[in-house]
Amino acid sequence: SSGINAEWPLRPGNIVKTLINLTISICNEKILQHVLVLVNDVLSDKENIKLFEEIEDANAAEKLANKEAPKGLSSWEPFLDLLNRPDEFIVNQSCLILAKVISCGQFRLDSKNLNWFINWQVSQLLQSNTYLHTILASQQLMLRVTEYRAPFHNSTCLDKMLNILSTRISFQLQYQMVFCFWLLSFRTTYCFKLMDFIKPTAEILRQAVKEKVIRLILQFYRNLLTNHSAPRKIAELMIQGKVQVVIGQLIEKNWKDEDIKEDVEHVKGVLDEMLQDMSTFDSYLAEVKSGKLEWSPLHTNPAFWRENAQKLNQNDHEVLRMIRILLKDEQDPTTLAVCAHDVGEYVRHYPVGKYNVEKLGLKERVVCLLDNDDPKVWRVF
Repeated sequence: SSGINAEWPLRPGNIVKTLINLTISICNEKILQHVLVLVNDVLSDKENIKLFEEIEDANAAEKLANKEAPKGLSSWEPFLDLLNRPDEFIVNQSCLILAKVISCGQFRLDSKNLNWFINWQVSQLLQSNTYLHTILASQQLMLRVTEYRAPFHNSTCLDKMLNILSTRISFQLQYQMVFCFWLLSFRTTYCFKLMDFIKPTAEILRQAVKEKVIRLILQFYRNLLTNHSAPRKIAELMIQGKVQVVIGQLIEKNWKDEDIKEDVEHVKGVLDEMLQDMSTFDSYLAEVKSGKLEWSPLHTNPAFWRENAQKLNQNDHEVLRMIRILLKDEQDPTTLAVCAHDVGEYVRHYPVGKYNVEKLGLKERVVCLLDNDDPKVWRVF
Protein backbone atom coordinates (compact mmCIF):
# COMPACT_ATOMS: atom_id res chain seq x y z
CA SER A 1 0.00 0.00 0.00
CA SER A 2 1.23 3.48 -0.87
CA GLY A 3 0.60 4.97 2.57
CA ILE A 4 2.77 2.56 4.47
CA ASN A 5 5.51 2.65 1.79
CA ALA A 6 5.68 6.42 2.07
CA GLU A 7 6.38 6.22 5.79
CA TRP A 8 8.62 3.15 5.80
CA PRO A 9 11.07 2.41 2.99
CA LEU A 10 11.26 -1.25 4.09
CA ARG A 11 8.94 -3.93 2.73
CA PRO A 12 5.49 -3.26 4.26
CA GLY A 13 4.91 -6.90 5.17
CA ASN A 14 8.12 -7.00 7.19
CA ILE A 15 7.13 -3.82 9.01
CA VAL A 16 3.82 -5.38 10.07
CA LYS A 17 5.59 -8.53 11.26
CA THR A 18 8.03 -6.40 13.24
CA LEU A 19 5.20 -4.47 14.90
CA ILE A 20 3.39 -7.69 15.84
CA ASN A 21 6.60 -9.19 17.23
CA LEU A 22 7.12 -6.04 19.28
CA THR A 23 3.65 -6.38 20.83
CA ILE A 24 4.68 -9.88 21.94
CA SER A 25 8.10 -9.03 23.33
CA ILE A 26 7.73 -5.54 24.85
CA CYS A 27 7.05 -5.38 28.57
CA ASN A 28 7.20 -1.62 29.02
CA GLU A 29 3.60 -0.42 28.90
CA LYS A 30 4.35 3.07 27.56
CA ILE A 31 6.35 1.70 24.63
CA LEU A 32 3.68 -0.95 23.99
CA GLN A 33 1.04 1.77 23.87
CA HIS A 34 3.00 3.58 21.14
CA VAL A 35 3.42 0.36 19.15
CA LEU A 36 -0.31 -0.35 19.30
CA VAL A 37 -1.07 3.17 18.10
CA LEU A 38 1.24 2.50 15.14
CA VAL A 39 -0.56 -0.77 14.37
CA ASN A 40 -3.91 1.02 14.48
CA ASP A 41 -2.52 3.72 12.18
CA VAL A 42 -1.45 1.05 9.72
CA LEU A 43 -4.95 -0.45 9.80
CA SER A 44 -6.60 2.94 9.29
CA ASP A 45 -5.82 2.35 5.61
CA LYS A 46 -8.07 -0.58 4.73
CA GLU A 47 -5.69 -1.68 2.02
CA ASN A 48 -3.17 -2.61 4.70
CA ILE A 49 -5.37 -5.42 6.01
CA LYS A 50 -3.85 -7.49 3.20
CA LEU A 51 -0.50 -7.35 5.01
CA PHE A 52 -2.07 -9.09 8.00
CA GLU A 53 -3.80 -11.63 5.77
CA GLU A 54 -0.47 -12.48 4.15
CA ILE A 55 0.78 -13.65 7.55
CA GLU A 56 -2.18 -16.03 7.95
CA ASP A 57 -1.84 -17.21 4.34
CA ALA A 58 1.84 -17.99 4.93
CA ASN A 59 0.97 -19.95 8.08
CA ALA A 60 -1.65 -21.98 6.22
CA ALA A 61 0.74 -22.72 3.35
CA GLU A 62 3.46 -23.80 5.80
CA LYS A 63 1.07 -26.16 7.59
CA LEU A 64 -0.12 -27.58 4.30
CA ALA A 65 3.46 -28.29 3.25
CA ASN A 66 4.59 -29.62 6.60
CA LYS A 67 2.09 -30.68 9.29
CA GLU A 68 4.90 -30.87 11.84
CA ALA A 69 6.00 -27.30 11.22
CA PRO A 70 6.02 -25.12 14.35
CA LYS A 71 3.25 -22.57 14.69
CA GLY A 72 4.18 -19.34 12.91
CA LEU A 73 3.52 -15.72 13.76
CA SER A 74 -0.21 -14.95 14.18
CA SER A 75 -1.78 -11.75 12.91
CA TRP A 76 -4.44 -11.75 15.66
CA GLU A 77 -3.46 -13.91 18.68
CA PRO A 78 -1.08 -11.35 20.24
CA PHE A 79 -3.91 -8.81 20.37
CA LEU A 80 -6.32 -11.34 21.86
CA ASP A 81 -3.74 -12.08 24.57
CA LEU A 82 -3.33 -8.36 25.30
CA LEU A 83 -6.98 -8.15 26.36
CA ASN A 84 -5.86 -9.66 29.66
CA ARG A 85 -3.45 -6.81 30.43
CA PRO A 86 -4.29 -4.41 33.28
CA ASP A 87 -3.65 -1.21 31.27
CA GLU A 88 -6.97 0.07 29.86
CA PHE A 89 -5.41 1.87 26.91
CA ILE A 90 -3.51 -1.24 25.82
CA VAL A 91 -6.61 -3.39 26.23
CA ASN A 92 -8.89 -1.16 24.18
CA GLN A 93 -6.36 -0.46 21.43
CA SER A 94 -5.89 -4.24 21.16
CA CYS A 95 -9.66 -4.75 21.02
CA LEU A 96 -10.02 -2.36 18.09
CA ILE A 97 -7.02 -3.82 16.25
CA LEU A 98 -8.33 -7.36 16.68
CA ALA A 99 -11.78 -6.35 15.40
CA LYS A 100 -10.23 -4.79 12.30
CA VAL A 101 -8.00 -7.79 11.57
CA ILE A 102 -10.83 -10.32 11.80
CA SER A 103 -13.53 -8.20 10.11
CA CYS A 104 -12.11 -5.85 7.47
CA GLY A 105 -10.52 -8.47 5.24
CA GLN A 106 -11.10 -12.10 4.29
CA PHE A 107 -9.72 -13.71 7.46
CA ARG A 108 -12.33 -14.95 9.96
CA LEU A 109 -11.78 -15.91 13.60
CA ASP A 110 -12.61 -19.48 14.63
CA SER A 111 -15.79 -20.00 16.69
CA LYS A 112 -14.04 -20.78 19.99
CA ASN A 113 -11.93 -17.61 20.03
CA LEU A 114 -14.77 -15.58 18.51
CA ASN A 115 -17.15 -16.51 21.34
CA TRP A 116 -14.46 -15.70 23.91
CA PHE A 117 -13.85 -12.31 22.30
CA ILE A 118 -17.56 -11.48 22.11
CA ASN A 119 -18.12 -12.48 25.75
CA TRP A 120 -15.16 -10.31 26.72
CA GLN A 121 -16.70 -7.38 24.83
CA VAL A 122 -20.02 -7.97 26.60
CA SER A 123 -18.24 -7.78 29.96
CA GLN A 124 -16.96 -4.33 28.97
CA LEU A 125 -20.41 -2.95 28.07
CA LEU A 126 -20.76 -0.69 31.09
CA GLN A 127 -21.78 2.96 31.18
CA SER A 128 -18.86 3.58 33.54
CA ASN A 129 -16.34 2.25 31.00
CA THR A 130 -14.26 5.20 29.75
CA TYR A 131 -13.55 3.26 26.54
CA LEU A 132 -17.15 2.25 25.85
CA HIS A 133 -16.97 4.00 22.46
CA THR A 134 -14.02 1.76 21.50
CA ILE A 135 -15.91 -1.42 22.47
CA LEU A 136 -18.90 -0.28 20.42
CA ALA A 137 -16.66 0.67 17.48
CA SER A 138 -15.22 -2.87 17.48
CA GLN A 139 -18.75 -4.30 17.51
CA GLN A 140 -19.80 -2.05 14.64
CA LEU A 141 -16.94 -3.50 12.60
CA MET A 142 -17.66 -7.10 13.52
CA LEU A 143 -21.41 -6.94 12.94
CA ARG A 144 -20.75 -6.03 9.32
CA VAL A 145 -19.64 -9.66 8.96
CA THR A 146 -22.70 -11.87 8.50
CA GLU A 147 -21.27 -14.93 10.27
CA TYR A 148 -20.42 -12.90 13.39
CA ARG A 149 -24.01 -11.72 13.93
CA ALA A 150 -25.47 -14.94 15.37
CA PRO A 151 -22.89 -15.18 18.22
CA PHE A 152 -23.56 -11.53 19.09
CA HIS A 153 -27.32 -12.07 19.03
CA ASN A 154 -27.03 -15.21 21.16
CA SER A 155 -24.87 -13.50 23.79
CA THR A 156 -26.14 -11.06 26.44
CA CYS A 157 -24.83 -8.16 24.36
CA LEU A 158 -28.26 -6.73 23.51
CA ASP A 159 -29.43 -6.99 27.12
CA LYS A 160 -26.40 -4.98 28.26
CA MET A 161 -27.01 -2.38 25.56
CA LEU A 162 -30.65 -2.04 26.62
CA ASN A 163 -29.51 -1.30 30.18
CA ILE A 164 -27.07 1.34 28.96
CA LEU A 165 -29.69 3.00 26.74
CA SER A 166 -31.87 3.54 29.82
CA THR A 167 -29.18 5.87 31.22
CA ARG A 168 -27.94 9.25 30.05
CA ILE A 169 -25.25 8.73 27.41
CA SER A 170 -23.84 10.85 24.60
CA PHE A 171 -25.48 10.95 21.17
CA GLN A 172 -22.33 9.34 19.74
CA LEU A 173 -22.78 6.27 21.96
CA GLN A 174 -26.47 6.21 21.05
CA TYR A 175 -25.54 6.30 17.38
CA GLN A 176 -23.03 3.46 17.75
CA MET A 177 -25.57 1.25 19.50
CA VAL A 178 -28.33 1.95 16.98
CA PHE A 179 -25.83 1.15 14.24
CA CYS A 180 -25.43 -2.31 15.78
CA PHE A 181 -29.22 -2.77 16.01
CA TRP A 182 -29.59 -1.69 12.39
CA LEU A 183 -27.04 -4.25 11.20
CA LEU A 184 -28.88 -7.01 13.08
CA SER A 185 -32.30 -5.90 11.83
CA PHE A 186 -31.70 -7.24 8.33
CA ARG A 187 -32.53 -10.76 9.49
CA THR A 188 -35.98 -11.83 10.68
CA THR A 189 -34.59 -14.13 13.39
CA TYR A 190 -32.92 -11.23 15.17
CA CYS A 191 -35.90 -8.86 14.93
CA PHE A 192 -37.76 -10.52 17.84
CA LYS A 193 -35.15 -9.45 20.38
CA LEU A 194 -34.77 -6.05 18.70
CA MET A 195 -38.43 -5.21 19.48
CA ASP A 196 -37.26 -4.25 22.98
CA PHE A 197 -35.36 -1.32 21.46
CA ILE A 198 -38.32 0.39 19.83
CA LYS A 199 -39.32 2.41 22.90
CA PRO A 200 -35.81 3.62 23.89
CA THR A 201 -34.92 4.50 20.29
CA ALA A 202 -38.23 6.37 19.96
CA GLU A 203 -37.15 8.53 22.90
CA ILE A 204 -33.77 9.10 21.24
CA LEU A 205 -35.52 10.01 17.96
CA ARG A 206 -37.74 12.46 19.84
CA GLN A 207 -34.71 14.32 21.18
CA ALA A 208 -32.27 13.82 18.30
CA VAL A 209 -30.78 16.82 16.51
CA LYS A 210 -28.04 15.05 14.57
CA GLU A 211 -29.21 13.92 11.13
CA LYS A 212 -27.06 10.78 11.19
CA VAL A 213 -28.87 9.58 14.34
CA ILE A 214 -32.30 10.34 12.86
CA ARG A 215 -31.42 8.62 9.57
CA LEU A 216 -30.16 5.48 11.27
CA ILE A 217 -33.15 5.09 13.63
CA LEU A 218 -35.55 5.51 10.70
CA GLN A 219 -33.67 2.85 8.72
CA PHE A 220 -33.76 0.59 11.79
CA TYR A 221 -37.55 1.04 12.04
CA ARG A 222 -37.95 0.49 8.32
CA ASN A 223 -36.05 -2.79 8.56
CA LEU A 224 -38.15 -3.95 11.51
CA LEU A 225 -41.39 -3.18 9.69
CA THR A 226 -40.11 -4.96 6.58
CA ASN A 227 -38.22 -7.94 7.99
CA HIS A 228 -40.16 -8.88 11.12
CA SER A 229 -42.54 -11.79 10.66
CA ALA A 230 -45.24 -9.88 12.59
CA PRO A 231 -45.15 -6.27 11.30
CA ARG A 232 -48.46 -5.53 13.05
CA LYS A 233 -46.81 -6.22 16.42
CA ILE A 234 -43.92 -3.92 15.47
CA ALA A 235 -46.37 -1.20 14.46
CA GLU A 236 -48.26 -1.55 17.76
CA LEU A 237 -45.02 -1.15 19.72
CA MET A 238 -44.14 1.92 17.67
CA ILE A 239 -47.56 3.41 18.32
CA GLN A 240 -47.13 2.72 22.05
CA GLY A 241 -43.76 4.45 21.86
CA LYS A 242 -45.39 7.48 20.18
CA VAL A 243 -43.25 6.98 17.08
CA GLN A 244 -46.06 8.20 14.82
CA VAL A 245 -46.15 11.51 16.74
CA VAL A 246 -42.41 12.07 16.18
CA ILE A 247 -42.73 10.99 12.53
CA GLY A 248 -45.52 13.54 12.13
CA GLN A 249 -43.12 16.25 13.32
CA LEU A 250 -40.26 15.03 11.14
CA ILE A 251 -42.35 14.95 7.96
CA GLU A 252 -43.01 18.68 8.31
CA LYS A 253 -39.29 19.48 8.02
CA ASN A 254 -37.50 20.24 4.77
CA TRP A 255 -34.83 17.55 4.58
CA LYS A 256 -31.88 18.08 2.25
CA ASP A 257 -31.03 14.41 2.71
CA GLU A 258 -33.37 12.52 0.36
CA ASP A 259 -32.80 9.26 2.26
CA ILE A 260 -34.25 10.74 5.46
CA LYS A 261 -37.23 12.16 3.56
CA GLU A 262 -37.91 8.79 1.93
CA ASP A 263 -37.54 6.86 5.21
CA VAL A 264 -39.86 9.28 7.08
CA GLU A 265 -42.52 8.93 4.39
CA HIS A 266 -42.16 5.14 4.31
CA VAL A 267 -42.43 4.65 8.09
CA LYS A 268 -45.35 7.11 8.26
CA GLY A 269 -47.13 5.31 5.44
CA VAL A 270 -46.77 1.90 7.09
CA LEU A 271 -47.87 3.17 10.52
CA ASP A 272 -50.85 5.05 9.04
CA GLU A 273 -51.92 1.90 7.22
CA MET A 274 -51.56 -0.18 10.37
CA LEU A 275 -53.54 2.37 12.37
CA GLN A 276 -56.39 2.13 9.88
CA ASP A 277 -56.35 -1.65 10.17
CA MET A 278 -56.37 -1.54 13.97
CA SER A 279 -59.75 -0.98 15.56
CA THR A 280 -60.23 2.29 17.40
CA PHE A 281 -60.13 0.46 20.70
CA ASP A 282 -56.86 -1.24 19.71
CA SER A 283 -55.37 2.23 19.22
CA TYR A 284 -56.66 3.31 22.62
CA LEU A 285 -55.27 0.18 24.27
CA ALA A 286 -51.87 0.73 22.63
CA GLU A 287 -51.79 4.30 23.97
CA VAL A 288 -52.67 3.24 27.52
CA LYS A 289 -49.96 0.56 27.40
CA SER A 290 -47.43 3.21 26.33
CA GLY A 291 -47.89 4.91 29.72
CA LYS A 292 -48.18 8.38 28.13
CA LEU A 293 -51.66 9.72 27.34
CA GLU A 294 -52.49 12.85 25.34
CA TRP A 295 -55.69 14.73 24.53
CA SER A 296 -56.25 12.88 21.27
CA PRO A 297 -59.74 12.63 19.69
CA LEU A 298 -60.09 9.10 21.08
CA HIS A 299 -60.49 10.45 24.62
CA THR A 300 -62.83 13.34 23.81
CA ASN A 301 -65.10 11.65 21.26
CA PRO A 302 -68.46 10.65 22.85
CA ALA A 303 -69.03 8.12 20.06
CA PHE A 304 -65.85 6.30 21.06
CA TRP A 305 -67.05 5.93 24.66
CA ARG A 306 -70.55 4.86 23.65
CA GLU A 307 -69.06 2.05 21.54
CA ASN A 308 -66.13 1.06 23.74
CA ALA A 309 -66.80 1.88 27.41
CA GLN A 310 -67.70 -1.72 28.23
CA LYS A 311 -64.48 -2.96 26.60
CA LEU A 312 -62.58 -1.55 29.56
CA ASN A 313 -63.93 -4.57 31.43
CA GLN A 314 -62.18 -7.05 29.13
CA ASN A 315 -59.42 -9.35 30.43
CA ASP A 316 -60.37 -8.82 34.08
CA HIS A 317 -60.53 -5.01 33.68
CA GLU A 318 -57.03 -4.88 32.17
CA VAL A 319 -57.34 -1.25 30.98
CA LEU A 320 -58.78 -0.02 34.27
CA ARG A 321 -55.93 -1.68 36.15
CA MET A 322 -53.36 -0.01 33.90
CA ILE A 323 -55.06 3.37 34.43
CA ARG A 324 -54.96 2.77 38.19
CA ILE A 325 -51.18 2.24 38.01
CA LEU A 326 -50.74 5.43 35.98
CA LEU A 327 -52.84 7.42 38.47
CA LYS A 328 -50.60 6.14 41.26
CA ASP A 329 -47.12 6.35 39.69
CA GLU A 330 -47.22 8.78 36.78
CA GLN A 331 -45.96 12.36 37.25
CA ASP A 332 -46.88 13.76 33.83
CA PRO A 333 -49.84 16.14 34.41
CA THR A 334 -51.40 15.55 30.98
CA THR A 335 -51.38 11.77 31.46
CA LEU A 336 -52.95 12.16 34.93
CA ALA A 337 -55.65 14.50 33.58
CA VAL A 338 -56.51 12.20 30.67
CA CYS A 339 -56.67 9.18 33.02
CA ALA A 340 -59.10 10.98 35.33
CA HIS A 341 -61.18 12.07 32.34
CA ASP A 342 -61.31 8.51 30.96
CA VAL A 343 -62.50 7.11 34.31
CA GLY A 344 -65.31 9.67 34.25
CA GLU A 345 -66.26 8.80 30.66
CA TYR A 346 -66.25 5.10 31.48
CA VAL A 347 -68.72 5.59 34.35
CA ARG A 348 -70.90 8.00 32.38
CA HIS A 349 -71.35 5.63 29.44
CA TYR A 350 -71.38 2.46 31.56
CA PRO A 351 -73.09 3.43 34.86
CA VAL A 352 -72.68 -0.06 36.33
CA GLY A 353 -68.94 0.61 36.06
CA LYS A 354 -69.12 2.70 39.27
CA TYR A 355 -68.82 -0.56 41.18
CA ASN A 356 -65.67 -1.51 39.29
CA VAL A 357 -64.16 1.94 39.82
CA GLU A 358 -64.66 1.70 43.58
CA LYS A 359 -63.60 -1.96 43.83
CA LEU A 360 -60.35 -1.33 41.95
CA GLY A 361 -59.51 1.78 43.97
CA LEU A 362 -59.78 4.13 41.01
CA LYS A 363 -62.22 6.51 42.70
CA GLU A 364 -59.79 7.11 45.56
CA ARG A 365 -56.94 7.78 43.11
CA VAL A 366 -59.00 10.26 41.10
CA VAL A 367 -60.16 12.12 44.24
CA CYS A 368 -56.50 12.51 45.29
CA LEU A 369 -55.86 14.47 42.10
CA LEU A 370 -58.11 17.27 43.42
CA ASP A 371 -55.17 18.31 45.59
CA ASN A 372 -52.73 18.37 42.66
CA ASP A 373 -51.09 21.78 42.21
CA ASP A 374 -50.86 21.58 38.44
CA PRO A 375 -53.79 23.30 36.68
CA LYS A 376 -53.55 20.77 33.82
CA VAL A 377 -54.71 18.17 36.33
CA TRP A 378 -57.39 19.85 38.46
CA ARG A 379 -59.04 21.69 35.58
CA VAL A 380 -60.32 18.38 34.28
CA PHE A 381 -62.78 18.16 37.18
